[in-house]
Amino acid sequence: MGILPANRVVDVTLTKLDRFATRRGFGVPLILTSDVATDSPVDDTTRTKVYGSMDEVADDWSDTSEAYRAAQAMFAQNPRPLQVKVGFVDPGVLDTPTPSPTITAELDAVYNYDRGWYWLTFTNEFRDLALLDDVMDWVETKPVLFIMDSNDLLTESPSDTTSVAARNKGRVTRTAIFYGREADEYPAAALIAVASRFNFDQRDSAYTAKFKRLNIITLANITSAVDQAATGFIPAIGLDATAGHFANVYVNQGGLGMVKEGTMLDGGFIDELHFSDWLIARTEEELISTLAQSQRIPYTNPGIQQLVAAVEGVLNRAFIAGAIAEVDDPETGDISPAYEINVERVEDIPASQRRQRIAPVIDARFRYAGAVHYAACRFTLTF
Repeated sequence: MGILPANRVVDVTLTKLDRFATRRGFGVPLILTSDVATDSPVDDTTRTKVYGSMDEVADDWSDTSEAYRAAQAMFAQNPRPLQVKVGFVDPGVLDTPTPSPTITAELDAVYNYDRGWYWLTFTNEFRDLALLDDVMDWVETKPVLFIMDSNDLLTESPSDTTSVAARNKGRVTRTAIFYGREADEYPAAALIAVASRFNFDQRDSAYTAKFKRLNIITLANITSAVDQAATGFIPAIGLDATAGHFANVYVNQGGLGMVKEGTMLDGGFIDELHFSDWLIARTEEELISTLAQSQRIPYTNPGIQQLVAAVEGVLNRAFIAGAIAEVDDPETGDISPAYEINVERVEDIPASQRRQRIAPVIDARFRYAGAVHYAACRFTLTF
């Protein structure tokens, strides 16, 4: 007996809404090195290689190599990164007075080969060199975060103007300097490893780099004066560019090993830049995905609200992560995220703009939760 198809009565289809923008990752560190052997796994053709464990690193690198030591500083942290990449930089960049190739050209070559990383550092043959200024300039144009070690003793003087931290203080925003006296250790790599595990897509993942413990890193045996000169932090006041150089140190504070102050060279904080990059990336991804998945977003107030909803979704995710502050209603006790979103109504947009299909700007404002870096308590004893 013949069976008539169901579509003569009903019409059922399924459309896969899978047009999502590629999500940027913020958990992969890259170690760049020119300290390579003839059989190195990275070179000017294969610019980077990824490693998932220290055992894998040991298969490729001698335990006396700088790449091994930097990777060891990363994998020794708890929790440790899921992946670490090691990349190649031509040793010719270290030639003086005329490097060939230049460090900028080498960075471009690495970036064109592999953009799947966010945190950047170098092995110690690059420490305190003048070319780091060029690295910082390059980093300013990219969505990456650069943390570099320094062993320049001049950093211990508040009047210094020539150390890598002092000469770049206030000049760049995407670089942090980690000062220490141990030339064969990698506190910058260790801090990168710790920070890279904080994922703002997850609940309660907001953080501060200050106070973090670093495994296998020697505590700096420095005085309060040196601490202040390196970091620029004045107790009960905060960061002051005239007091120091916005570098980071790893010290014994009250019997605990901890990072101080978790800052970038502009006086901002590592977590702030990390969060800002995450927020921009996720918002771009959500807006593009919303536009791509829809047959169209009508230029109407309800249509614009679809875009607003995409932005609000990212802000709610940031609130769940703990990065956006909360406000509480003193009467009801209800807690809500400290953000607000405003957008002009369609009828208030010039017709010429509507004709060009340019949506009104979504104005989203929020209060960053930040972190407490100093506390005080006053007791009064009476009889």
